[in-house]
Amino acid sequence: MSSPVLETAALAVGYGGSPVVSGVSVTIGSGTLWAVLGPNGSGKSTLLRTVLGLLRPIQGEVRLFGDPVARWERRALARLVAWVPQSFDGDPGFTGLELVLMGRAPHLRGWGLPGPKDLAVARAVLAELGIGHLAGRIVSRLSGGERRLLLVARALAQEPALLLLDEPTAFLDLQHQAQVLERVRARVRTGLSAVAVLHDPNLAAGFSDAVLLLRDGRVLGQGASAELLDAERLGELYGLGLAEARTDSGHRLFAPRGSP
Repeated sequence: MSSPVLETAALAVGYGGSPVVSGVSVTIGSGTLWAVLGPNGSGKSTLLRTVLGLLRPIQGEVRLFGDPVARWERRALARLVAWVPQSFDGDPGFTGLELVLMGRAPHLRGWGLPGPKDLAVARAVLAELGIGHLAGRIVSRLSGGERRLLLVARALAQEPALLLLDEPTAFLDLQHQAQVLERVRARVRTGLSAVAVLHDPNLAAGFSDAVLLLRDGRVLGQGASAELLDAERLGELYGLGLAEARTDSGHRLFAPRGSP
């Protein structure tokens, strides 16, 4: 039996020894998409950064592919785990293609220059996300949404086994929000595992297999999306009254009570 892709045990995360959220114990296997939901300041991004090893746990443990995250050599881990941060702070003079090619860095050898395969992977991912036209554009001249799409493309070009996404749909219009999550979902069907911080519970209901709900420094709930996401629990999560409806295709939609 293979080890879980990601496992946390009694994990507490935060800054300067002060926990933002505690008691996070989750086990994520291959081929699943988890959504992390919660109000601002509930520790969603801090949790992902701790899972990635960018922050040290205050308490508890993170294990990736069966081994504690602290034991992983960073290059070896980068061959297995890709990260979509909230923003990109690199050289603004890069083109879109150059930015996506950065995802191939863990796989490069020798002089560290991308070869024909790396270029093919990068261009294929750009085409997959419908942003091939951004390949030659300067990143600093692009909109926030276009940069977000390139960051997702960079992560997919890395060909990871685990994909961590921090607000991957930020700055995107509705069409591109669905497109990004549909492409991640398609990769999940072939064995990828993904954890995405989302703000919209409707996106979580539509695309995720499971959810982790965080509020007031604790885990409010975790489990299958179909079982856990309902108007009552989400209302408790966000501190407001919600109503639930279903589309003609059976998809659940949540909205504040009284909204049109």
